[in-house]
Amino acid sequence: MFAAPWALLLLPLALLARGGGRRIAVLLFLLALAGPRLPLAPGLTVVMLDASPSSRPALARALAGLRVAGPVRYLAFGERAAWVNNPHALPPLGGGTDFAGALAEAGKAGPSRILLLSDGLFAPVASPVPLYAVPLPPAPHAALTALYAPLAPALGERVEVVAEAVLSRPAEVVLEFSAGDAHETRRRRLPRGASRVGFRFLLQGPTEVRVKLRSPLGDDARRLTLTPAGRTKVLVVGDPSAARYLRAQGFSVTEAAALPERLPRLVVVGASAKALGPLGPGRLRKHLEAGGGLLFTATPEGLFFGGWDRVFPDLPLKPKPGKGAAFVLVLDVSGSMAGEKLARAVEGARAAVRAAREEDALGIVVFSDRTRWLLPLAPVDYRQRRLAEKRLEALAAGGGTDLAPALASARAALASVRAEQKAILVVTDGVTARPEAARREAAAARAAGVRLAALGIGPDADRAFLASLGGEVLSAQDPAALADLIERAAKRALKKRSAFGRFPLTLGPHPVTRGLSPPPPARVLLPAVSKPWATAVLRSGDLDVLALAERRNGRVAALATDLGQSLKDWPDAGRLLANLMRWLADTPARPRYLLAGDTLYLYGRYPAPPELWSGGVRYPLVPDAPFRYRLRLPAGVRTFSIRAGDRTLFRLRRAPAGEWPDRDGRATLKALAEGSGGRLLDAPVLGPPPRVPRDLSGALAGLGLLVFLLERYLAWRRGRVD
Repeated sequence: MFAAPWALLLLPLALLARGGGRRIAVLLFLLALAGPRLPLAPGLTVVMLDASPSSRPALARALAGLRVAGPVRYLAFGERAAWVNNPHALPPLGGGTDFAGALAEAGKAGPSRILLLSDGLFAPVASPVPLYAVPLPPAPHAALTALYAPLAPALGERVEVVAEAVLSRPAEVVLEFSAGDAHETRRRRLPRGASRVGFRFLLQGPTEVRVKLRSPLGDDARRLTLTPAGRTKVLVVGDPSAARYLRAQGFSVTEAAALPERLPRLVVVGASAKALGPLGPGRLRKHLEAGGGLLFTATPEGLFFGGWDRVFPDLPLKPKPGKGAAFVLVLDVSGSMAGEKLARAVEGARAAVRAAREEDALGIVVFSDRTRWLLPLAPVDYRQRRLAEKRLEALAAGGGTDLAPALASARAALASVRAEQKAILVVTDGVTARPEAARREAAAARAAGVRLAALGIGPDADRAFLASLGGEVLSAQDPAALADLIERAAKRALKKRSAFGRFPLTLGPHPVTRGLSPPPPARVLLPAVSKPWATAVLRSGDLDVLALAERRNGRVAALATDLGQSLKDWPDAGRLLANLMRWLADTPARPRYLLAGDTLYLYGRYPAPPELWSGGVRYPLVPDAPFRYRLRLPAGVRTFSIRAGDRTLFRLRRAPAGEWPDRDGRATLKALAEGSGGRLLDAPVLGPPPRVPRDLSGALAGLGLLVFLLERYLAWRRGRVD
């Protein structure tokens, strides 16, 4: 093909020459310029032999029937390619398949066709010459390709390790997990391709996790070591017993009297709603929305005693409906109460109305030198609350002081209602007329089972007389303290009393109760039942003792018994609380990930949009559901980290592409062969190859040059020079 340009250069010289040889030389040069080609020689066939682990067993059987006519060269390939003289004695070529590299090596030999013996488990690359493919069945195979674990698990945390198994065809497999004292065997039927199976256990220190795979397709094993990064942090407010239990179980516990500015993932509340301030319930609701965990405990100031059932709608327990309590506030509105005293008393009366539940009955009797019902004794529904607010706002002071008729009216009203407990609170700042009559009414009320309390305001109150009424005596020297004292007295009168005795407990099936011994009878219980959306995991007859639920974006639980008294004789009380903390921490917003093939799923709530970083390049993850992000991993990315802002969440190493990928090898070979002008064969037999066209330009040009030179030589010999 390089002779045609020389023919073009010599053609003018041949045209200028004289003689008969000139015409022959010109003709030969013109033919050379035309570039004639004739099929004279047989073409070369390169036989590509897939010697990778997935194909090699079937390759040996297929070679027994190999028949190829014409010139042949053999190229074996796996992770690398090598030319071989004997196709029945192939060298080891690694544990993978690099078809693209092998095809490029075959192309260097200039074949006219390629015969490929392979299982087709590789990424296809277009062939420059016709390719004929013989599909081989892949060898049976099962392997553990990766173990995925959290980046920085906490000590005492229940962690999950995910094993990735790849099978060449569907099969029944046995996966044996082991981590310290935890062992678990899973029998599963796994499909062809990659599957993932998780194993959860309690991380109590540096732990080696071992996984074994047994199957008809083969066995495999992997291991990794998990080292705790620290202890799980818990904030405990108002429950020293819970704090002691949690410290003994390995948690990092911080005790506080109020909510700090930043809350850890887990918070235990044993204080009252009022003790946490007016913003406390709202902050705890936001904590749930942010994916936190909450536990409310029944301390003397917590749960129902602390008013959480009235201010926290996400509480999973509610007081068991019953007769409720009946409470009458007997309020002095004589002339000496005018001004700040009456304003503070009205404020306290409003708080008493707010403290009452729907099953409670509440009334307000006001007295001076005469008595009247400001709020008739009735169940505290919406109408009763509105009526109380309206009438308290219009209350005015004036007149003298006569307590006896007010006590008589309150006693008579209480006698007509059925209630679990009944109480009267007298609020006065002076000395009453007819003290003996008042004492008789007080004695009659006490005889009827009514609890009596009296609150003396200021220095003029006759506290000796109030003590003679036979009940509890409270004192408010400063009117500013009056509202708070009335509210506290009302709450004591209206609160559900705890039940003392021996209450058998039963555990329900749940991860929180797994592995626990039967609990002994409880000594004290708050009568409670679960709300419809909650699950009770500890019960006593028809009462629910421990209930839990997923609310908003977090998890919440409530315990209707006292850890310090009722459960102190149960050896597994600490384990119950620890299991409960771990369950509360595992919220939908907990950071975690899942690798599903080439797709990464990231779950959790993060301070900044999460990103994948690899080799200095970052790829933002796309949110596709609440607390879920997704990203298809870029090709070639194997090692990467997941970050949110300046914080590294996870460091991951993607399992390398397996030798048995999840694809149809026969379909790959068919598409590859037909796309190159070849076809799929049932056996490795090829007839004679097509003849290769031979370029005659060089030969014609050379012959023309020879004729031209010969003609010039003869002319020189004759002594004539043209």
